[in-house]
Amino acid sequence: SLDLHFQVQRAGMKAMRAATGGVAAAAARRRLAAGLAGSMTSRRGLVLAPTLSALPAPPCSGRRHLASKIEDKEPTYATGDLIGYRIYHHQEPFTLSTGGFLPEVKIAYETWGHLNRAKDNVILLQCGMSASSHACSHAGNPGKGWWEDYIGPGKTLDTNLFFVVCTNNLGGCYGSTGPSAVDPRNGKRYGSTFPRFEVRDQVAVQFLLMDYLGIDKVHACVGSSLGGMQSLCAAACFPDRVNKFVTISACAKSFPGSIAFRHAQRSAIMNDPHWKNGDYYDGKLPESGLRLAREVGTITYRSGQEWQQRFGQGRFEGARADPSMGLAHEFQIERYLAHQGRKWVNNYDPNSMLWISKAMDGFTMEAPDAHGKPSLKAGLKTAMQPALVIGVQHDVLFPVWQQKEIADTLRAVGNKRVTYYELDSHFGHDSFLLDAVSIGPAVKGHLEQEPFGAKHLWEEVAENAQVILQGVTSVTNVSDQMRSMFRSLARGADFVERDRLQFATKIVFGKDAISEHHIESIFNDLPADEISLTEFMALRDRIRNDDTYLP
Repeated sequence: SLDLHFQVQRAGMKAMRAATGGVAAAAARRRLAAGLAGSMTSRRGLVLAPTLSALPAPPCSGRRHLASKIEDKEPTYATGDLIGYRIYHHQEPFTLSTGGFLPEVKIAYETWGHLNRAKDNVILLQCGMSASSHACSHAGNPGKGWWEDYIGPGKTLDTNLFFVVCTNNLGGCYGSTGPSAVDPRNGKRYGSTFPRFEVRDQVAVQFLLMDYLGIDKVHACVGSSLGGMQSLCAAACFPDRVNKFVTISACAKSFPGSIAFRHAQRSAIMNDPHWKNGDYYDGKLPESGLRLAREVGTITYRSGQEWQQRFGQGRFEGARADPSMGLAHEFQIERYLAHQGRKWVNNYDPNSMLWISKAMDGFTMEAPDAHGKPSLKAGLKTAMQPALVIGVQHDVLFPVWQQKEIADTLRAVGNKRVTYYELDSHFGHDSFLLDAVSIGPAVKGHLEQEPFGAKHLWEEVAENAQVILQGVTSVTNVSDQMRSMFRSLARGADFVERDRLQFATKIVFGKDAISEHHIESIFNDLPADEISLTEFMALRDRIRNDDTYLP
């Protein structure tokens, strides 16, 4: 409506006048966000707060606080055949740090938000061992992603500001090159011939994708679990290409306890007679081993405190009295673990688990010190970026002392901008997936606060709002609005970037007419990255079909 357009215009102008910082700027940013994408929680105090228990809830709809009934609180992972991702095909040989090489590399990735002209608003989201690139729903895949509560307008990774990129890891099975991929040299799946790699190779491949996208430096690397290992590695190994980083429930060096758990998982798969040394793709899946591996993993992902509250010693009625049930699934926790194991079958490749978990076992950020001895200080001395480190006290897989070790080492080598938090979340290692109330505000505050924060991005949003609304608020006809909006963005040119035009269309028409996902699907149908006025006007009936076209 016209009233809405004027509200957004006023908010944009106030934000521009106040964009130099301070309390007024924070208030203006909140008002601007209210007009563009719903209310936004101020970032003031988030990182400086003494404890996370005092932090406000993240600005996302449908948030849930911890409660006694937590039975349905489970991570969302990809199932079956994943859709909606894109592929970067690196057609040159890629040399691995282990000494092997791959003749080519394919990396699956998905994006949210839009890349600004300076290409300095990128967040590289780095995922865990079994996660795909599908971190959040979008037009190409409306299914919920594994970080759904964290990504979107006004959320932790605010797509009003940031262009979020998430990949499927090297060695994975959701589109990226891994053991289940086809070796172009012989047309067969790699299987047992897939070369070993390290975590730093996964990071190097991610930055090959950044090169392909024309991104010299990311605003931040954000990762949890294996992704947190990658974010730390990226900050130290690519210091000139990372502005900030966030590492959650991760480590600087794998310790024997984690290696032992993952060894048990690998043993379950490798002792399945159908594994066949990794060359099972033409036969039966090592299903039993995969199920058991996932059950073992699930034990490490959650906490005993949670399971005591959730299951206790609960039995299923009549379990011991019925001889047909045998010894299986007498207790509720047993059935829960069995269910988790079944979910992995036909949804995750056993070899991906083996190869990636071995890379995690060998992970260390140590480097030789002055005496030639391995040293974390020597390995992390280049990671001088603002850092947020978060650990969980009930994490079995990555004990909280490992996150404190990261923070202490960064401070010891001279990093003056390190923030460290410990959570008492009873979700254990999976807290980064399930406890957005505790983790979200801290991450959002770190990404947006200065130095190297989001002030210039808010100024850019305000400028765009002014430019767009100057062209559209003086007219009420949809066709004229579209025409004026295009010309305002084009500034005399014949074409406008598709992402920029899509972003503007969401602002003007997305609230009261159609959903943002529908707008995305409309623009995804356009073949070119730059759109002409004629092509844009041809979308009119799909954007709004209740107005009369005036040529």
